[in-house]
Amino acid sequence: MNGDATASSSGWKFNVGLVGMLVLIGVTAWFQELVTGRSQNNQKMEAAARAVQILPDQFAGWTTEPRTMSETEIAQTGTKAYYSRFLRSQKTAVPLSVMLLCGKTRELSVHPPTVCFEGLGLEVEGEPQRVPVPAEVAGEGGGELMAVHFKPSAYSTARPLYVYWGWSRDGRHWEAPSVPRLHFAGAPYLYKIYVVRDDPTGKKPASGELCDAVLRDFLPELHAAIDKVSADGEVATTR
Repeated sequence: MNGDATASSSGWKFNVGLVGMLVLIGVTAWFQELVTGRSQNNQKMEAAARAVQILPDQFAGWTTEPRTMSETEIAQTGTKAYYSRFLRSQKTAVPLSVMLLCGKTRELSVHPPTVCFEGLGLEVEGEPQRVPVPAEVAGEGGGELMAVHFKPSAYSTARPLYVYWGWSRDGRHWEAPSVPRLHFAGAPYLYKIYVVRDDPTGKKPASGELCDAVLRDFLPELHAAIDKVSADGEVATTR
């Protein structure tokens, strides 16, 4: 009788020990996979950021002047690398700017200009509209950005602006989803672009044409930088 009880107790302890060992092995494997996945994602983001860092100071057709982001802006947006320039077309005197950010998906997928710019004395005029990325630089499957016109709010001296913005997982295919944080969930990093032009007349078609011109000249520079990083042995794109 005692022998049966002892055997039963030993068997129970063995089973508990086996289950515990299997759980430990499973947790260890999960943790290793988690660490490995994070390490790989960090490597991908580092490579993507490197492509932004090697973009040229000047690009064809435009006179550029650097714009520096503050440490607060960098921290709030989760930015790993950025390219920000004030622009003037060599054909017109209209002031524009381009900003390209690369960084953490969670932070970059939020903070649309419809929120950020309102803190600068501007308010949205009309509903944001999706606009196609120029076909020659849109990449496979095309692409689109959001566009909106901002006007000064009451008692504000801010200049009216016309703004393009959107996101990309690989720097080639641009998207403007309604809920970017959900749409891009799981992406190891994002690119985010803004193209802004002063728009004192409110002539949106003309503003859009100039923003398109920036994209036609700037995006090939980004594609070349991504290709260079990939050629150097770093995985700069992921889909």
